[in-house]
Amino acid sequence: MSDLKHAIELEKKFLIEYPDLQSLAKYNPIKYEIEQIYLISDVGSHRIRRRTHFGIDTYFETLKVRINGSKCHEYEDVITLEEYEARKLIADPDKHPIFKDRYVFAYGDKVLELDVFPFWDDKAFLEIELESEEDDYSIPPEITVIEDVSDDPKYKNNYLARN
Repeated sequence: MSDLKHAIELEKKFLIEYPDLQSLAKYNPIKYEIEQIYLISDVGSHRIRRRTHFGIDTYFETLKVRINGSKCHEYEDVITLEEYEARKLIADPDKHPIFKDRYVFAYGDKVLELDVFPFWDDKAFLEIELESEEDDYSIPPEITVIEDVSDDPKYKNNYLARN
């Protein structure tokens, strides 16, 4: 764990109506296919992730320790396929892998991440990383926000992996 890079992550997370991806094409989103597996941990949310872009896989290990609902200590590093496969052996048996498509695009002066899941056809998530709690941001008019779920643990991927 000591090899993981540390940062403070502050993000707003919104539950949104399932987006019309065609209408967002003008923002030139980059699409990633993601498999996320949660590991047994008593320290925080510990996961591994395979991110695929144009058929090329990159593997990550991440530990998030919550400060509050929208802010956490994040420790993350790129790992090898062999490390990824080895970590899968300590996957939390009470959680299922999460599969999602992530669309990353710039809007205003922020990078937005839109996650769509195969188990939802009516809603999705939009995340915006912030520099500070006073940081301004805006949401594209093509996206309809249902609610701000930044502080709601029921909308963390770690929670969704239990269902």
